[in-house]
Amino acid sequence: MTADMHTADAAEFRYGMVERYFLALAVAGLWLLMLTMAGFSASLLHEGAFAVALMLGLLTAFFLPLCRMVTRDFMMKNAWRISLGPVNAWFQLPLRRLLYGPAPRMSGPLAYSAIGAIEWREEAFRTMGMATINRVYAIRLKSGGVILLGEDRPIPKTFDYTKLAGDAARALAEKARVPLRQMPMAEGNGGFLTLWGTSRPDWPEGEAASQLRDEEINNIRRNYLITQMVPVAAFAVMFLVYLLT
Repeated sequence: MTADMHTADAAEFRYGMVERYFLALAVAGLWLLMLTMAGFSASLLHEGAFAVALMLGLLTAFFLPLCRMVTRDFMMKNAWRISLGPVNAWFQLPLRRLLYGPAPRMSGPLAYSAIGAIEWREEAFRTMGMATINRVYAIRLKSGGVILLGEDRPIPKTFDYTKLAGDAARALAEKARVPLRQMPMAEGNGGFLTLWGTSRPDWPEGEAASQLRDEEINNIRRNYLITQMVPVAAFAVMFLVYLLT
């Protein structure tokens, strides 16, 4: 970290301690559940209950990518940090700061004079009739390169988004006195349930035209709204059944 970051007027953006604490509990709970399921599977196999052991083993293997994803997210949120000083910005951007694909790691200062613009776009991923849309933010350097800052994600069971990456991007644009411009929506590969085979779309080299037709974008947004409402509808049905019994 440069001396520039130790000044009193430096603004810092990072994930809150409470969020990181509860995410740590989630990681510990998931891995404890996985180990318990694996242990039961081994015990059932030893007792000769091959069919049940196989089913439990497959279920454990199915949830393993989810555990790995949550663990990577926890590690990312502990490391991710952006500090804005008078002359330079300082970045601690881990490899896995984007949920569905790696981005080059960056650690160190960047002069505001090197920034040409701040860009952001929606990145959509569809799988099995469901859709999610993340908002990804990036620095467009005057040299032509791109630094991916991070992303804001949908908050489950709502139509709201997290705000940290967007707040940092807007503050950075204001500090560097550069425009904040929206790029066209892009679609990545959602793979299977966004757990296997996912990949992000490449960031455009310049102001590229949208690769998605209006009809496709509308379909993605419709699927996204349905996906966000499914947990709410399921909870409402369960609550109604509870009231009627």
